[in-house]
Amino acid sequence: MRIIFFSKMSKAISKKLNGDKIRREFLKFVLYFGILSFFSFLVPYYFVKTHTIQSANIHKDVMGYKQLLNKHHVIKAKVDSIYYQMSLLNTGKVRNDVFLGNYISDNIQNVRKTIAQDSISEFKHYALLLNKLDSLVTLKNSIIAIKDKEQLALRDLNECVGKIGKIKKELSYNPARNFSSK
Repeated sequence: MRIIFFSKMSKAISKKLNGDKIRREFLKFVLYFGILSFFSFLVPYYFVKTHTIQSANIHKDVMGYKQLLNKHHVIKAKVDSIYYQMSLLNTGKVRNDVFLGNYISDNIQNVRKTIAQDSISEFKHYALLLNKLDSLVTLKNSIIAIKDKEQLALRDLNECVGKIGKIKKELSYNPARNFSSK
């Protein structure tokens, strides 16, 4: 009987220990399942969050690029216009070269304002070109001034030659003899 009692008692104790062990293992399972579930929901959450952030950054970069591209088209058109105007300068196709030179200088300043300080690094080639255009406009203006002085000198020379010819003619005419000596 003792053996039965001990065996029944050991079965009761083992059932109690086995129930505690099962409960402990079940709680471990629930804890691990909860952690696994948490991380399985956390990964897609962060994936969606980083996608949203990257999408916003890409959209911002695209908008910046579009603005830069639009500014490039505007500057290109203005520089082409300045080039055409400079080709007309000092060719005789316009009435007033000085006015055209001033107009070109104003256009160059407008292009510089369009480029502005914030985008000067993107438009280095245009900034360099505009600096060279300033020196070219200055050179062309000095050429125009020299050409105007040359035309003035030629006009004065022709006027002097005409006066000299007239004076020579008057001096060669002798009214007393009524003839011209040549």
